[in-house]
Amino acid sequence: MKNTKLISILLMAVVAISGCKKDETEIVADATTEEAAAIVATSFCTGSAGTMTQMEDAVGFSQPEGYKSTLADSTFTITNQAGAIITYQYAVTYSFGFLTPNTYQLAYNSSGNYASPSSLGVITSEGALTISGIIDNSSSFSCNGNAGRNGTFTMKNGNSNSITATVATTISDFKFNKNTGICESGTASVVCSGSTSLGKTFSYSGTLEYLGNYTGSLTLNGQNFTVNLKTGTIG
Repeated sequence: MKNTKLISILLMAVVAISGCKKDETEIVADATTEEAAAIVATSFCTGSAGTMTQMEDAVGFSQPEGYKSTLADSTFTITNQAGAIITYQYAVTYSFGFLTPNTYQLAYNSSGNYASPSSLGVITSEGALTISGIIDNSSSFSCNGNAGRNGTFTMKNGNSNSITATVATTISDFKFNKNTGICESGTASVVCSGSTSLGKTFSYSGTLEYLGNYTGSLTLNGQNFTVNLKTGTIG
């Protein structure tokens, strides 16, 4: 009788241990909200020459000190500065010029790769941004438009997924001070969607609010993150 009880206890222990090992080694296929937020943040930040960089370029190009001639194209390669947190290299094409005396447009596309603390990416990007308020009496320039980044992202944190994703961004009334050229406010709607290497599809949507001093508040599917728009880090 004692032997029977002992055998039963041992069998239960083996089953419990096997269950624990299964849980420990189980691969989670879904892309998490944190992973989507990291991809969005990197697509927007200046440290990876993201959408924020294109907005700043558009404002600068429209001014006398940085003026770029009407309806011109420019193709070039950009790389990160030495010691940068994010390393990258992109081939870029800019098309720019005045649509009206009070409206300037920058359209762009790029392709290349980057490495950030949160991910590695092989990407293409494109967008069209319009700067208004150039010759009126307002205290700021207004930037509106759209931007997109597509690519394959190898995540370093979270579930460490390999993700194929698209980030679609709509820029709404980002204000740049006319005296300093510094962005003061703005809102962007964002959608990050795609699939993981294990076949799980996902879609996260929300808003990015610019709070000033290269800080943003990103909300995806109801979850909020604070974003450093220089480095692309989230908290």
